[in-house]
Amino acid sequence: MISLHDGGASVRDALLARTPDLSLPAPHPRMRCSVIVPARNEEASLPALIAALAAQRDLAGAALAPATFEVIVLLNNCSDRTAAVAAALRSRYVPLTLHVAEVSFGVDEAHVGRARQALFDVAFARFQSLKRPNGIILTTDADSRPAADWIAQTEAEIAKGVVGVGGRITLDPDEAADLPVGVRRFLLLDIGYRRALEELRSLYAPEAHDPFPRHHQHFGGSLAVTAAAYAHAGGMPLRRTNEDVALYRAIVDSGGRFRHSPTVRVQTSARLIGRARGGMADALGWWERQAHNATPVMVESAEAAEGRLAALGLWCADNPGNVPPASLRITPASPRSDRIAEIHATLLALRNACAFLRPQSLADRLLQARGRVDVLRDVFELAA
Repeated sequence: MISLHDGGASVRDALLARTPDLSLPAPHPRMRCSVIVPARNEEASLPALIAALAAQRDLAGAALAPATFEVIVLLNNCSDRTAAVAAALRSRYVPLTLHVAEVSFGVDEAHVGRARQALFDVAFARFQSLKRPNGIILTTDADSRPAADWIAQTEAEIAKGVVGVGGRITLDPDEAADLPVGVRRFLLLDIGYRRALEELRSLYAPEAHDPFPRHHQHFGGSLAVTAAAYAHAGGMPLRRTNEDVALYRAIVDSGGRFRHSPTVRVQTSARLIGRARGGMADALGWWERQAHNATPVMVESAEAAEGRLAALGLWCADNPGNVPPASLRITPASPRSDRIAEIHATLLALRNACAFLRPQSLADRLLQARGRVDVLRDVFELAA
């Protein structure tokens, strides 16, 4: 079997070999972007998504030329009227290049990770047929609504020199207003916590291609990668859940520059019961249980986070151009008991840390961090 991580032509061949045949018409020669959408039992949500994609505009507000992008919806293991709804949408939005395919995966593959992997592979193969390595593969979810400039803003970010883009995903405001008060509180705390972490990271380990303000999201609701970078990363790893995060990490680990763009925007459903494990609905449902049981949300403490990110800054300063260890880059989902704290207290402490560091130069921040490098090395197992 050909490895997807051998590099070069062998990766391309392996990706093409595993690509399913969805019997789609050939791509238009002018196509620059392929939007892929896995959908399972989404008869109620799909019309709003397709309407949003049909209304895409360029940065000047003019309608995008239909030949320049396509939409591929993969109906996987549906048991409702999604297929009929999709057929009606194709008839309604005639200028939109909308392809609809159906597949029934076996029990071991009947999950969003397999559906999205199949779609990414199909889009990659279509750009290969056009000999367009810089073609952009974008994905969103069936219960989401991209902003009118979603595709254009993604293209603008790619044009700046990155190969991958994560968009800012927010909840539908009307649906969010109906969430329980406790859920909304935890949602706002989580947004603040993640933003503070991103700012602290930028203060210790700034990235010219992904400057602050940025967000932490690289999820299936808004994720894009060039065809060439997709192959260079080895394609989308097969995961039952968090396949989007796995692809993001593969892109970064392979040296790809990734932008967490605040200008690429998508609204998604605030439903508490979702179609895929590990998604937004799961997070909202978990916060609902925490609020109902009056259980605090525990996260990586501010002290641990600052130590990890200071260590990241030192590593990047000492190893320019190299990909830092994941243990420094990734906020732990389950921190050790001695590196954990309640989210509200942690948010306040992180904001104080950022306020203290902002007036300082990067050199001064790293100089202070280097003064405690022995402690950082011991805690985070840094290489000497």
